[in-house]
Amino acid sequence: MTNTSFDLVDIIRTLQKKRNFILLMTLVAIVLGGVFLLIRHTKYKGVATFFVNNPLYGDRSTLFRSHDTRYVDYFGGDDDVDKIMAFANSDTVRDRIIRNCQFQDVYKKDINDPKGHAALMGIFNRNFNIKRSEFKDVQVSYVAYEPEVAANVANMAVKVMEETYRHYYTSMKMNMYTSISDKVIQLDSAINALTDTLAGLRDKYGIYSLISPTRRDIISGDMGRITAKGYGRAIEQIQNIESIKDQLVTDRANYISTLNEFSATTNKSMEFLKLISRALPPTSPSGASITTILFLAGCLGLAFSTVYALLITYFRKLNSVER
Repeated sequence: MTNTSFDLVDIIRTLQKKRNFILLMTLVAIVLGGVFLLIRHTKYKGVATFFVNNPLYGDRSTLFRSHDTRYVDYFGGDDDVDKIMAFANSDTVRDRIIRNCQFQDVYKKDINDPKGHAALMGIFNRNFNIKRSEFKDVQVSYVAYEPEVAANVANMAVKVMEETYRHYYTSMKMNMYTSISDKVIQLDSAINALTDTLAGLRDKYGIYSLISPTRRDIISGDMGRITAKGYGRAIEQIQNIESIKDQLVTDRANYISTLNEFSATTNKSMEFLKLISRALPPTSPSGASITTILFLAGCLGLAFSTVYALLITYFRKLNSVER
């Protein structure tokens, strides 16, 4: 049996003989790369960057400091950034973004049709990206055929995430606000009922002095001179009712103060996301440059033609040997 060798010398000789073929294939690959550049749809990438604010800084316990004076950082921590990432990946947020950006007009699909809506969501998911850095800033980007669309979607994504993130906290505060507000209404009814009762007792027995036991340092000298029957019981009733009414009035004042604090913490002027780099319509296409694409196409053509020439020469040499 004859051994067929194909060493480095054979490889070099083959490359020398096939150099015209290799150069031709390389040029063909470069030309094909240029054709690809001409027929491909140019895409643009809009990028926006923001920081996550600490939601505790807008809490009423921090905004109206009366007892606790601990330091609260302005910037949100890793847990807050994790919440933003979770919101950004939710279908609810993404659905609001595509609706606010009028995707049905941009991509010519019916957003009210389930298939059309699914197609728009798929387009958004393929072209949208969100990532965080080691500096705790978050970057959102969107790739589109139009520069204005790419920038608009990136900015809208930040806006929707800020509204969603802020609503997560303000909704809980508004629930507490509603609960306390309902309690104030109940207190108003109770105070009005006690007021009517006290007014009736005072008019009936002619007692108009301040005799509540909760009001110290108040002395009324005219009560001891009245000896009418039932007068003593009336004084005791007025004292009891006035003590309850005074406490309810105090509670109502505290509740109203708390309502004002919750109202201040839900003001829209408090931002939960701080935009530090707004997305502008990009002036250059996204992806690799023309030079890079042509260089890669030439490298692929050179590699393919070289391997092809070596394999063909080797197999021909094998077939030429008698077995």
